[in-house]
Amino acid sequence: MRINRGARRNKRLKEPFLRRAKRFFACYLKLTLVILAVPLAGISGFLAYREVTTTKYLAVTSVKITGANHASKKEVLEASGIGAGQNILSFSVKGAEEKLKKSPWIFSASVKRRYPGTVDILIQERVPAAIVRMDGLFLMDVNGAIFKKASHEDAMDLPVITGLNTDFMRSGGLQEGFMELLGVLRTRKGFNAQAVSEIHIDPVYGFSIYTLEDGVRLDVGMGNFEEKLINFERVAGSRGGVLQGIETMDLTRSPEAIVRFKSKVLKEGGAI
Repeated sequence: MRINRGARRNKRLKEPFLRRAKRFFACYLKLTLVILAVPLAGISGFLAYREVTTTKYLAVTSVKITGANHASKKEVLEASGIGAGQNILSFSVKGAEEKLKKSPWIFSASVKRRYPGTVDILIQERVPAAIVRMDGLFLMDVNGAIFKKASHEDAMDLPVITGLNTDFMRSGGLQEGFMELLGVLRTRKGFNAQAVSEIHIDPVYGFSIYTLEDGVRLDVGMGNFEEKLINFERVAGSRGGVLQGIETMDLTRSPEAIVRFKSKVLKEGGAI
């Protein structure tokens, strides 16, 4: 009978129990420490954050506001939600900027921290361009946005917009034409927005301008506003700049100008 002597040598020896137990508990201890370290790190971070955001050494001692004209500095400060003595890290810069933009007069806002205790607020206010008459009086900015109800504190020498309704809001062409007319009146020399008392919007016939002097109605229709206003200045210049006696002037057929005089002046033989 043949005996396989190598069988005993190839047999795997079982690791002693104590060694296996020691290795198991070592792994278990490492895992436990890792699990415990995560919440401990979170707690430590929270405590550190709370300490930094509440320390009096980072209290807001100065808030510098730039760009406030119509809105008072007090209103800007209240709108930002930032107060003196507040920790400079306790508020969100983006959140403060969003709060500021909810204020009617503020178009854009930038908030910056300057450590240890200064906050800089830079705002860009809306530029009022007209007073809109709808269900009350409202202010419109140069971008065509109606941003607040007009009050006695907002007393301004601005043209009044009439005829603005839902049809105007739905018509992109009317809106574009109106913004073009408003832009021309705001930027041109000679006859400009300061000489205008009212702009009337008609969805069919376009725009009419009422002069501040003598209340003459200038029908300018749609488009080519600069050319039409130059034509008006030419007609007014031929009369020495005197508009008295004129009721309306149709400038829609530029370079022609159809002038309609007040009937009372015609009957009395007034100077025309």
